Amino acid sequence: MAELIPVEVTRPAPGAGRRTLGVLPLVGIFFFTVSGGPFGLEASLSSAGPGMTLLMIVLVPVVFGVPNALVAAELSAAIPVDGGYYYWTKIALGRGAAFVFGVWNSIGSVLNLALYPILLVDYLATWVPEIARGKGLVIVDLFHGGFVVDLHWIVTVALIAPMAYLNYRGSQAVSEYSVGMMLLILAPFAVLTVLGIRHGIDNGINVLSPFMVPGQSVHSSVAGALSVIVWLYLGFDGPSTVLGEVADAHRTYTRALLVSVPLIITAYLLPTIAAIGSGLHRGAPADWVQGDFIVVGDALGGVWLKVLLSLGSALSLVGLFMAILLTSTRVPRALAADAYLPRWMARDSRRFNTPVGALLASTAVVVVLSAVDFSSILRATVLLTLASILLEFVAFLVLRWRYPQMLRPVRVPGGRPGAVLVVLLPTAMIVYLAWSTAVDEPAMFGMSLAVALLAVLLYPLCRRFVKGGRPDAEFDSSRVELGPDRFAGFGSRKAGVRWR
Repeated sequence: MAELIPVEVTRPAPGAGRRTLGVLPLVGIFFFTVSGGPFGLEASLSSAGPGMTLLMIVLVPVVFGVPNALVAAELSAAIPVDGGYYYWTKIALGRGAAFVFGVWNSIGSVLNLALYPILLVDYLATWVPEIARGKGLVIVDLFHGGFVVDLHWIVTVALIAPMAYLNYRGSQAVSEYSVGMMLLILAPFAVLTVLGIRHGIDNGINVLSPFMVPGQSVHSSVAGALSVIVWLYLGFDGPSTVLGEVADAHRTYTRALLVSVPLIITAYLLPTIAAIGSGLHRGAPADWVQGDFIVVGDALGGVWLKVLLSLGSALSLVGLFMAILLTSTRVPRALAADAYLPRWMARDSRRFNTPVGALLASTAVVVVLSAVDFSSILRATVLLTLASILLEFVAFLVLRWRYPQMLRPVRVPGGRPGAVLVVLLPTAMIVYLAWSTAVDEPAMFGMSLAVALLAVLLYPLCRRFVKGGRPDAEFDSSRVELGPDRFAGFGSRKAGVRWR
């Protein structure tokens, strides 16, 4: 290899000797780290209107999702290790930036994770009212319902346990279930699409009308759609954290992206067109509420389609939890391997080669959060995730400049101008979202900013009192060719990188 001077990374990635994931399993992981199906788009229909929602479903992936995927593809192919974006940031910007990114990502991921089992039990409570939060058996109720240990929590934990166990079994087990669940979710939506579009054509329904919610400003409509749809396109870089377990990493990752991006766009666009074409809430988009895809299924296809879509809703939450738990645990494991977290969090399972320490820690936090009413905090984590994407973009540009001869089996076209252009539009969108949140919801913006700054302040404290003099873990550089470093001679050796 050429000069490998500045970068600190970790010891050989777990699973490095067991690269078993192929294209289809990785597509299953992509589907659930990003999407899980069109559930949730009802909120955009009610806050932005049918026309604006359809426009943003098509526009956001062009402006935001695809550029994010292209950046992830280039960096994943160049640095195909478990931990993915943590190490991209570390190689480009150093250990401080990687620490901040790791904390932002870990906090956002664990709060996001806690949402899915809670929503799953909320959904089940519509069929079994006794397990609704605060009803039936209540063991502990603190802070006026802010922390409740009840039957709802018990059922939530009972559902978390087997999903965490599948993650313990490794990426192969999770991906196999993900592919099956993906097919079970998409099949009834395919039927809904045919029925809804045919109904709309037969009845002359204009799916773009009304374009916005009547009486709403353009800014409010755009912001309302973006707040939902950007969130629904987050996660294209998530599977990069398990690349140490992917066979023929750069080709497999790229091919999985080529399948996943159009699949996810189609899975959002066509069912939404069908739902609008059903005539439900025609002329009154503000009446759309969560779960109306299931209502449309009942109206167009009958009880059998309603049941299948209901099952799909539950499977979507299960798949989202398992896939995000799989991809997110590799980051705290990397922080622990670099001595910023307790050593036991860097432990891997001898049997399955999975990050069992980080998995146990993440699951324990989710179990505690399942008793907490933290919906406002959760919404703030969306901005935290977007901030981490901005840091990822900076790392991408720095790597292009710092290591011009890095081996890049996949490359964003256009040279340096292409690299700048590919991050320009998503950056503008993120800035717009941050600005609109600061104006419309200052409390949520302030909470996001406070959490982001907390990570920055934690770095010198953790480095001094937790890490101490312990070195970063070694990094298996056998599949990374950086080439000459333009920072060499400008203090880059101070990072103390240890290549293996």
